[in-house]
Amino acid sequence: MQTNPLIDNMRDACTDINKRLHSCSLIAVWFVRVELAQRDDERVRESVANAVALEYGSYNRVAFESSAGVQYFCPQQHSKSGDIQRTVEMPTRILTFSIVKDTDKLAKAIEAIRESHSYEEPVIYISEGMASRADYSTDRDNPNRWWNRGFDI
Repeated sequence: MQTNPLIDNMRDACTDINKRLHSCSLIAVWFVRVELAQRDDERVRESVANAVALEYGSYNRVAFESSAGVQYFCPQQHSKSGDIQRTVEMPTRILTFSIVKDTDKLAKAIEAIRESHSYEEPVIYISEGMASRADYSTDRDNPNRWWNRGFDI
């Protein structure tokens, strides 16, 4: 089996940091950021969740979507829109999520985005990072947790 030095380095860093943590641990992840036209937001998010579950500890379908901003682009000659010689402004949201550092899962997530997105060229950014995972056995009595403060989720 061939190893990937980037993945190995991130896992080594997580192992080193985890020696200093008590309430959680870190795992290596891919961070994915996708720009979505408002017509795409729910469809793309659901497509990715169905493809890779978007697991985060004991939860799944975990993602974040920003409120609307504006995306700018100018279609060029070989695009479906053709060379229109003006900058288009599109109300856009940002969908972000993380998945464990598994190249098969990343490929499935990217394919799910591209399949369900309305753009010819979806704007997708991927970076490596770390994400925390709680140690569920250590802080059930923490007074700051929602269940100890009388809140519903």
